[in-house]
Amino acid sequence: HFYQYWCLHILMFKKILQASAQSLLSRPKIMRLAFFTLVCFSIVRLYYLIYYFNTVLIWKYESGVQISDALMYFINTLNEHHAIGTIIVAIIIIIVGYLWLYPIGQASVIFALQEPEKSNFSAFSKGLGRFFPMLEYGGLSVPFGLFTFSTVVLRLYLIDVLGNVVIDILIGIRGIMVLFASIFWSYAKVIIILEGVQVFDAIKKSTKLAFLNLGLSIKLMFVEFILLFRFLITWALIVGLPLGLVYLSVWLNILDNRFVEWLIRVIAGILLLILSYINCIVETFFLTYWYQAYQMISKKEE
Repeated sequence: HFYQYWCLHILMFKKILQASAQSLLSRPKIMRLAFFTLVCFSIVRLYYLIYYFNTVLIWKYESGVQISDALMYFINTLNEHHAIGTIIVAIIIIIVGYLWLYPIGQASVIFALQEPEKSNFSAFSKGLGRFFPMLEYGGLSVPFGLFTFSTVVLRLYLIDVLGNVVIDILIGIRGIMVLFASIFWSYAKVIIILEGVQVFDAIKKSTKLAFLNLGLSIKLMFVEFILLFRFLITWALIVGLPLGLVYLSVWLNILDNRFVEWLIRVIAGILLLILSYINCIVETFFLTYWYQAYQMISKKEE
């Protein structure tokens, strides 16, 4: 019986991954919807990654760029081109998009998967109706997210408090809570979107489903961790290109050259869009395979 149970879960796991990949490859409109609704979230997430990467360089390796210096350079450059107003509007759009479009975007992607024959506008309209519960779930789950946990640990590392017994115990407890939420709350978003239930009811049902299908849920979460790790490696390689150009320009003493300056800006802007698009693909794939997993598990329960 254990062997049959294990084989069944491996088969389901393979089907979920295959169905998820096929859904995204056969429905390019989902990626357009995801990019439109998740791009602001991707930009904000990339900002945090660059900020912490730069902070590590400053604190631990006495390298990097001081944020205050970078900000003054940025403001002076905008003054020269009379573009401060435009940038302020762009920042407001990104912040509003991050807070407003991201929860709607997640719901819209799930509805687009549920009703592939309907338009993106229809999926977006339905996703709009799930804004408040998705916003509530997002606020509740952020403290238990892997990204938040990683930034907290990094901050403690930078201020040299890791190694303290009490701090390490608290980090261990927090890590267990994050691991628990990552596995047992995995289906909550899909349940909120498709069943229209309240957040805590969705969490209860997700916990029950994950417990009854623990092996499958752990495998899916492990794949998510691997994909996140690969994305971070890709991010580091792509971000390293403009940073390398800056260091090379400083070494050759040509950073003040207007052509070199604009070349670095253009490359950085293009790479930012590429990274944002890659992040949208990763986020959409996660939503897709948790949706596929929920559908398969629900059919099995029936």
